[in-house]
Amino acid sequence: MRYGAALDLRFPESIGEFVEFLADLGLRHVEIRQGYLDVHPEAPTPRELREIAESTDVTYTFHAPFRDANLGNLNESLREATVRGVTRTLDAALAAGAGAVVVHGGSVPRRYPDRVRAHARQQAVRSLRACARHADDIGTHLCVENQRWKRARVRHTETPERLAAFLDEIDVDSEYLGVTVDVGHAKVTGVDPAAFVERFGDRIRVCHLHDNDGTADQHDVLPAYESVAERVGAEYNVLEMKSLDDVRRCVTG
Repeated sequence: MRYGAALDLRFPESIGEFVEFLADLGLRHVEIRQGYLDVHPEAPTPRELREIAESTDVTYTFHAPFRDANLGNLNESLREATVRGVTRTLDAALAAGAGAVVVHGGSVPRRYPDRVRAHARQQAVRSLRACARHADDIGTHLCVENQRWKRARVRHTETPERLAAFLDEIDVDSEYLGVTVDVGHAKVTGVDPAAFVERFGDRIRVCHLHDNDGTADQHDVLPAYESVAERVGAEYNVLEMKSLDDVRRCVTG
């Protein structure tokens, strides 16, 4: 099991500085957000990331675009653009030697009529099917994340049952289509992460670790992250914090 943290677009540190910070805490994994690569003035290339990994023994996962990106977009040209964004992240992850790419499953406003919500779900299914086939073609794991329940939007992956039905509908028989369990999203949705473990078992490749008070997705410090991660059993375990100080507080107490 690898432990590390997510390199968010809010962080000004370079990848080298972030890796050094984690190493000082005994952590050896980085989840690289596509948003970070999109905006950081010194964003590394996949080749540079691979060189850093080889020289520091750090491992990577990537997180596909999710800010302003919706694989269930009702507009076909925007849906296709989002698919291209995910497949490019898969290609970058392969070149960097990353172990997986995390992806969100799409959403649609609850206020829309049933027929529109059904169409949005089919858009998301089509999108993930295309992304999963690309992942299979290049041999890179694509892991669909459980998203939290929101009053205003329908997500297709909020509970083990919804996520399982969604993956069944995508219907791509591949060892490279897996699951990311986000324990904070599960908590705010009112689901025990153990329910995801029971349902998906070895398909869970990535675990996102953070806490909240059950009312919102606050990404609070989770000092018991190791015991939580051990119950999930993912290979890659990622602290999703708002600051480096919060990452340090998780590790040092």
